[in-house]
Amino acid sequence: MHTIHCHFCGGIVRDKATIQYRPPRSSAQVALPQMGTCTCTPPIVYEDSPLDDPPADDEPVEPVERVEHVERIEHVEHVERHRHDPTAHPSDPSDPWKGAV
Repeated sequence: MHTIHCHFCGGIVRDKATIQYRPPRSSAQVALPQMGTCTCTPPIVYEDSPLDDPPADDEPVEPVERVEHVERIEHVEHVERHRHDPTAHPSDPSDPWKGAV
């Protein structure tokens, strides 16, 4: 059986129906798991509830057809490569990852 620990006190949650699921976040301070029983009312767990609808990326995908034969490419004559022009697409100043080296 899967053991669930309260993220507030670290204790083992005995009644899973009482858990208050909160959205996962990087700023959440999570207690270290311990062997004692959780006494919080309600127990806090920072993850998506298993009772909620699955996220959109878990939706079923369309089936694909198997390809019987693929023609092999023996030689490539020419590959055209375009040089990146940073003035054509300036980075967004509000995005800290744009332009990172």
